[in-house]
Amino acid sequence: MTKHIVIIGGGASGIVMAAHLFQNRNEVDKFRITIVEAGPHLARGLAYSTSNPSHLLNVRAAQISAFADVPDDFVRWLDIHHPGATAGDGFVPRMLYGDYLEKLLHTLTTSAQAAPVQIIAQECCGLRPLEAGAEVLLADGSVLPAHFVVIAAGFGTRQASDGPLLDPWAQEVPDDREARVVILGTGLTMVDKVLSLLDAGHQGPILAISRKGLLPRPHGPHHPLSLSTADIPLGASIHYLMRWLTQLVAAHQAVGGNWRDVMDGLRPHIQTVWKHLPKDSRARFLRHAASLWDIHRHRMPQTQAARLQAALHEKKLEIKKGRFVDALAYNDRTILTFYNIASNSCCELEADAVYDCRGIRRRAVHGLPPLLGSLLKQGQARQDCLGLGLEFDGNFSLIDAHGKSSNRIFGMGPVTLGTFWETIAIPDIRLQAQHIARQLQAQRIEAREA
Repeated sequence: MTKHIVIIGGGASGIVMAAHLFQNRNEVDKFRITIVEAGPHLARGLAYSTSNPSHLLNVRAAQISAFADVPDDFVRWLDIHHPGATAGDGFVPRMLYGDYLEKLLHTLTTSAQAAPVQIIAQECCGLRPLEAGAEVLLADGSVLPAHFVVIAAGFGTRQASDGPLLDPWAQEVPDDREARVVILGTGLTMVDKVLSLLDAGHQGPILAISRKGLLPRPHGPHHPLSLSTADIPLGASIHYLMRWLTQLVAAHQAVGGNWRDVMDGLRPHIQTVWKHLPKDSRARFLRHAASLWDIHRHRMPQTQAARLQAALHEKKLEIKKGRFVDALAYNDRTILTFYNIASNSCCELEADAVYDCRGIRRRAVHGLPPLLGSLLKQGQARQDCLGLGLEFDGNFSLIDAHGKSSNRIFGMGPVTLGTFWETIAIPDIRLQAQHIARQLQAQRIEAREA
């Protein structure tokens, strides 16, 4: 019997998942794939839908193949379609990776070697688990039967009901080059927005506000420190773990190394570290250390860092430590209230545009998409202990309200943030996709033998 696998979400995660399923196909255990995606950026998702060449990958091209076992797949594609793109430091425009994902999707939907992947341009509103699979409930009221379902959707963007704060992915830069712009957040999304403003010739003041007022650190030479899980104090408190990490960096620097070597060497083990981290330490990490972790872990290319430093030096960009309080629309402007940490007081200012660039963790906590909300309401899922996403077991199987793992519904990418922490970068997504593809293949083999 041909098995039907439905992937909910047609962004980067969904396409990489479909590609891994396609790669694992064989003549005995046949299956067909349907991708359900209502958004306009099929294959590209949010991150790779940009058309601005200043928006660069924050991972080198050689590290971001869609397949872990074919690590040069993206580089070989670049060499054919964009010769010379990887010259220099290897950080290429993100739109090129979007082109690469579209190429993968084209291969999947036009294959003559197996049943081509089908695309349904609708929103998934819920799932109905069955003994031998699940029913996928679509926005038009129709039902899509499936043997297996993989939730590969993200948390989406800001909603219209979120008030006057603008979505940095959807809203363009102001037409008025002298407009006063405020950006909430100082991470990589803020970097993209500032570069978009500068590319458009913006001359007005740009103010970026975040609690710590910290910018992502720039990338440097790539020499990961060799670490094994035996080197890491798994299960220790966050206080002990951060002290161990600080001492490891100091020891490595004492022999001529760099802190980046330690961070890059730790990266393959981060999900394991998170898994063994006590729950109270996870919460403490989010409150006190996540911002520092992010700026060292999620770095920006040197070329972007140089442009931001120039904007700061020329007073085009200002960064303040502060906490967002409120925003109100007033005529064609926005009145922003924020708590100024330096002055220990609340401040008000008027701006022509306020962009919300505070990142995925805030979107996860403040309002879930219809599908995730439905799964929680029906008891088919439960949130992780920090409320960052849904809870999954070690095989990426969805866990219901009673703590039971599904053998039919799986998850990958941003929805697994709270369970695995490192889930939004392609090197992590491709490993999740590989594991799920093998898991589904093993289940099909077991069913056939039974």
